[in-house]
Amino acid sequence: MSYYIRSKSKKLWSVTINLPLKFKNLVNIQELRLRILSGIFLIIIFFGLYTLGNPFFSLFFFFFFFTFFFEFFFLSCDRFKKNKIFKILIFQLLFLFFFISKLYEFDIIEKYSNFLVLLTICLSINMFFFKYHINLLAFFISNLFILSFFSLINILLLPDGLNYFFYLVILVSTMDIFAYLGGKTLGNRKIAPKISKGKTIEGTLIGLGFTIIMSLLIKHLINFNFVQALIAGILISFFAFWGDLLESYFKRNIGIKDSGKLIPGHGGLLDRFDGYFLILPLYNIYLLF
Repeated sequence: MSYYIRSKSKKLWSVTINLPLKFKNLVNIQELRLRILSGIFLIIIFFGLYTLGNPFFSLFFFFFFFTFFFEFFFLSCDRFKKNKIFKILIFQLLFLFFFISKLYEFDIIEKYSNFLVLLTICLSINMFFFKYHINLLAFFISNLFILSFFSLINILLLPDGLNYFFYLVILVSTMDIFAYLGGKTLGNRKIAPKISKGKTIEGTLIGLGFTIIMSLLIKHLINFNFVQALIAGILISFFAFWGDLLESYFKRNIGIKDSGKLIPGHGGLLDRFDGYFLILPLYNIYLLF
């Protein structure tokens, strides 16, 4: 028993001694520097749009999804580019109609009818184009993205919707940053080495802990009580992790490391915003009901 305690104490002491060195090495990593610079640039854009408010904020994401879908379908389809562009343009027209209908508060039949009708049409069109996808996984993820876009617009155009989304962005970013830093400094045990070599149990738990703390600290932003903030922190960090892992599995499945090179240090849009696409539909349902 005493030998076991001494062994654990030595291991803990070794980790503590080497921690400053790991942080120093981490600062010297070019990838981290690029991630920080890109993150600052994205924060500036986000706060600029947040200050302008709606409809500019929501309109930005309308154009953002055009670029995002183009990136994804370019990776996940195996036919000519014209088929991909045609599909994206159909989606964008339906997205535009939904955006305008939410902005001016009119529904075809009754409340939420536009959301359900247009979502069904988009999913049906995606089903029609299913044969162009590489595999069933790509098809599933594409449907998830469609659902996420409708959910995002629905959230943003709610009363106080920008604060709801701001809260979500802070928590997902917290999970992403501290899971990355925790994994680089303390991570030893891989969660899914065949899917993502960078994700560790230690890093994920550190990210989870800091996300919960952040959720409690900013709960006033959307008038959550302690229990609601605690549950939100756990669920958002949990689904952000699984969204990231799902995207990593998709990239591994088609044999690529990054979805693109648009954002230095992060990769493509899919690499940077993968944590949101499992969360947004569930977050939308919670806020509505």
